[in-house]
Amino acid sequence: MLRLFLLKRSVEFQVFDYAVQSARPNLESFCAQHFISKSTLLRKIASLRHFFETYNINWSTTTLQPKGDEKQIRFILNSIYWVAFHAQEWPFHTVKHDDVVRMRKDIKTQEFDPVTSLQLDMFLGLCRTRVGTGYPMTSMATYQQIFPDQNYFTAPLLEQRMYPTLDKLSLNNENQFLQFYFHIVLSSRENGNESFAELYYYLKKIGGIAWDFTHKFFDFLRPYQRNDEPSLNDNHLLVANFARTVVSVLVMTGHRFGLDDFNSAYFLDDSTSAMSKLMYKHFDQETGNPEFAPLRPYRQELHHNLVLLLAPYLQSVQSDDNVKVYLLTEHNGFYSRVLEIFLHDIGFVHIMEETSDPADADLVISSLANPKLLEDALHLDPSKVFIW
Repeated sequence: MLRLFLLKRSVEFQVFDYAVQSARPNLESFCAQHFISKSTLLRKIASLRHFFETYNINWSTTTLQPKGDEKQIRFILNSIYWVAFHAQEWPFHTVKHDDVVRMRKDIKTQEFDPVTSLQLDMFLGLCRTRVGTGYPMTSMATYQQIFPDQNYFTAPLLEQRMYPTLDKLSLNNENQFLQFYFHIVLSSRENGNESFAELYYYLKKIGGIAWDFTHKFFDFLRPYQRNDEPSLNDNHLLVANFARTVVSVLVMTGHRFGLDDFNSAYFLDDSTSAMSKLMYKHFDQETGNPEFAPLRPYRQELHHNLVLLLAPYLQSVQSDDNVKVYLLTEHNGFYSRVLEIFLHDIGFVHIMEETSDPADADLVISSLANPKLLEDALHLDPSKVFIW
């Protein structure tokens, strides 16, 4: 609560909140109310304005309104309010929390865990605030092209009574944006299996760029995978999440702001790993394919997100980047099994077969402190042995 108290007292947050929640914000009016000069205020919010510009959003110094893609604006504002308030209190003045909770219960198509429900409340509250201040959602044509006609992913969730000031077209845009948020952005442990299955089987049925690009990439990876690894196309959850990333890039025409963007480490350059190199090779190979022309401008964004998504599967790709580990441990011990599971979950580790030659390993993990009785059977390099 102290952190939130201090945040709300900062003039930077006060002008940000004023700009979001006022129908006609004005720089001079804010300065007069808070007894601060325009030059001082502009200096204090320079970093915040630069932050918005990083994501192609211009924060006007006269109207104090963010200008740019309304989808991106909402994702940025939603993330800021979520991190700032974190369910400690309701941030919006003109939208009541009780009304938003009723709205969520009316439109929900699935069960959400408590934290996801709070996130959805915040998102709905922000959307209603944006509409109330004169900024309804713009066109969602790309999303509707990916999910054509009437279906589960475009079905009406919002009713006219929820947004009485909107015309039919604007209400449909709000509805499609909410569907995009539900199926492509929002994630919940409770509905994870259902949501990925619905997306997987729908895209499998209709095909399209997201499905075709995903399957072609995994088919492209198959020759580089180890023989004992199943095709990634058989992993329905991975296919759905990969396709979800493609849909997001197309709808947002690039990067979609999320909570991870507050962490600079999220954007560490990854251009040397085996998976990264294969990704670039695939993009180069498909450059001349008209089918994937809409994805070409967003190669870097796709590459970044998909490499992160595929990080747990790095060990399935044959590469010098993988660390080859030979296990010299008991098979009937609980802790040995825990060790094996732990190593298997590290993306860059490849656990060698028992019949493999330990001399080929980069690391030998042994539960035997001094296995002299195995000297005739195994020729171990002491520098590679780690006693566990």
